[in-house]
Formats: sequence, C-alpha cells, structure tokens
Amino acid sequence: MTNPFNPNGNLDELGSPWTQWNPALDQIPDVGDEVHLVRYIHQLFLESQVTVCVLSANNIALVSQGPGGFRAPKNITESLNFGIITPEQAVGVRNFVNEISGSTRLLAHGFLTPGIGNLHDPVFGDFMQWQIDRYQPDAWKGYNTYPNAKVDRDPESLMRQWRLDDEAVAYPMYEVIVKNKQQLRSHPGFFNICVHKGFSPNPPDDPEHGNPTDVPRAATDWPELNFIIYHSCLRPAFFMFDALEEIKSGKLRGGVPDISWTSEFIQLAAPFRNVYAEIGTTFASTVVTFPTVWAHIIGQMLKFLGEDRILFGGESPIYGSPQWEIEAFWRFQIPEEIRKRWGYPRVTERAKRKILGLNSARLYGLATSTVEGGVHGDDDEQEGIYKPVPANYESLIPASLKTLLEFPGYTADNMSKMKRMYKELGGLRSNVRGGWIRARV
Repeated sequence: MTNPFNPNGNLDELGSPWTQWNPALDQIPDVGDEVHLVRYIHQLFLESQVTVCVLSANNIALVSQGPGGFRAPKNITESLNFGIITPEQAVGVRNFVNEISGSTRLLAHGFLTPGIGNLHDPVFGDFMQWQIDRYQPDAWKGYNTYPNAKVDRDPESLMRQWRLDDEAVAYPMYEVIVKNKQQLRSHPGFFNICVHKGFSPNPPDDPEHGNPTDVPRAATDWPELNFIIYHSCLRPAFFMFDALEEIKSGKLRGGVPDISWTSEFIQLAAPFRNVYAEIGTTFASTVVTFPTVWAHIIGQMLKFLGEDRILFGGESPIYGSPQWEIEAFWRFQIPEEIRKRWGYPRVTERAKRKILGLNSARLYGLATSTVEGGVHGDDDEQEGIYKPVPANYESLIPASLKTLLEFPGYTADNMSKMKRMYKELGGLRSNVRGGWIRARV
C-alpha cells in the first residue's frame, strides 16, 4: 500500500513513507467504518476526556456529472444534496446529545454561504437568515477554498471560491450575522467565524486557495467577529515532508523558519486580537511523524500570538477518538535547542490547559466546570454542570434522527458518496471537530 499523500515516497522523521498517527486505527485520514453517529458519540464522550465539542457542518459539495465528472453547485439545494454534513444534520445531532445528557455537551456550526445569490436563493431566500431562524447555530463554519459562494443571481451560474475580505461577496454575509446579535444571549459563540484554510498542495498562491492575506482586512473591518482559522493555513497536505524541508532550507520570515502559509498567517494575525489559530489536523499530521515541524509551529504561535489565541481541534470522527491527540499534546515540549535558537516560549502547563480547552470555552461562553460523575475515575469535586451522556445512548436515537442521517450506514449516505468523489478528485479531508476538554485542577 502506498501513501496517496506522499506519492514520491519521501520518508518522515521516523524513517517511514507512511507512519500511522494512531496505531489503533487503520491508515488515516481514511478510517471508513469509524464515520457514523454511534461511533462519534462513543469516541467523543465515552472514550476521551472531551467535555464539550463542536460539530462542523461541512459544505464542500461537488455535484456529480457521471463517472469522473464533477462541477460546483449552482445553488443551496445542490450544495445541501451533495454535501457531507448539513446544518440540519449537525443541529439534529447537537439537540439529541444535549437532550439525553441533560446539559450542553455538543455545539453545532451553521454554513457560511457568501454571495448575493445565497442571500436571494430561489428556495430558501436569505439562507444565512433561514439557518438562524430554524436552527440557531452556535457558530459558523466556512470553506473559502471550496466553491460555495454564489456571487450573482443567475440561476445557471456556478458557485465559486471566495476570500474573507471581499466586500461584495463575504461582507453581506457578515452583516446578516451581526444584525442577529440577539443570538449571543443564548449562543455566545454566534460571532465565531470558523474558516478552513490550508492543505492545498501546489495551488495558486492566493486567498481563495488558502493563502492568509485576506485575514487582516476582514479582522479590521469586522472587529466584533472572531475569525478562527482552521488548520492555521498549513499548506502541505497531511504528509509534511515539504514543511520539514522548508525549515531546513534556512529561509526565514520574521526571524523564524518560514513554513508555507502558516508562518505568514501567524505573523499577519499577530496584531489582531479577534483572530485565532486552530490546530486540528495541523497538530495531528505533524506531532507523530514530523515533530520538528510541530515544534516550530507551536513555537511560532506562542511567540507571535500568545497562549490565549490557539485552539485545539480533534478531527473526530475522521481520526477516531481524540484521546491520542490530547495525550500527545500533554506530553509534547519544544526541544530546548530549537526553543532557545529561535526564541520560542516553553509550552507550559498553563498554555496547554488554555489551548486544549479553556480558550474555546471562553469563545463559546461555556462554564469551565467538571463532568458529573468524573472522567476516567477522576474523583475531583463535581459541580454537575455537564452531565454524562448515558451509556445506552444508541437505543435512544429517535427514528427522526435516523431518517435525517439516513441510517443504516455511516453518518449519512452522502458521507460515503462524497468520500468517494473527493478521493477521485485528489481532495483531502477537512471536516474538523473542535472542542474543549475538562482539566484536572
């Protein structure tokens, strides 16, 4: 078996062309039978220290045109029909988990759908407002590197990629969010704009493909919004040999090794208190196989952004339970030689607690308490704000949710269809599940 993300057979820092990040799983990120609701709940709430997590709606739809042929969607309906996880599905799972646990254990994203055409959709009208009125999303997720912007009202035109600072395309969408600021009372993370950027090998070097140069102006023009950049713009795709070579090359940006797009993003974002770096797959794809790359990434984040603006993400269910990532993050420390040479701060226990959960808890307005009954035998004092997901959760899944998720099967039949289409296009996974975990005090 060859690694599709390493076609040249380069070796990682362990001397392998394809070392597993988590030996308990099949080669990742393709884990197949792990991607369904029952396993998702088990992995997050019964197999890990996660207390609250965020389920992303995932709008990276491509419309099938027969064997090997795909095009961008023309409208919201097509985007929903060919998507992976729709807002309705994400919110349905959120409501179910929170109902059976009797507490807020799961948050859900709505779609970011920019462009005047998406504000005047023939079926939904203003789709942003439509989501707010029906689903009340806890925050927003967008993929500006994928075609989901409808920039005109021509019913036959295709959606396209977009940039965060486009006044004609993105700004009207932000306006809809801001005018609904009353949602902050019940959904404190409503102004969180989560955007996928990165994992784009050899693309054009522009914001529509992941370059971060559109972030500063958007952050300046919309200071009330929080821009959470998923994957922190890391440009290579899962196998980080190129990033390691960049570090070895001696090329610098701001006095530190220039890792494509990520170093640029970190330094561009530094002055803006409303811009955050989400580590997600960036951490998972480096900490085991390219730990030198991760040492520089976390070092640069701490040096330029500080410990309050870095967020953990687990990518579940794609990578299974996030517990292996949580434990790896707790253990990791920047080697002293690297830290001293480049002036990186130490990754302190305080910083780890913030990154693993407290920063996200602040952004989503969550109480930082413990889970009733403890986790993994923990006997700390319990306040009972977050109650356990019952062990018989599978038997409690209602027929309506099964229908919404198209049981039997994986999370949705569309998940398996999109997985096949996406692989045929040479695409990469990006459905992030961010979250925060309880901390031992």
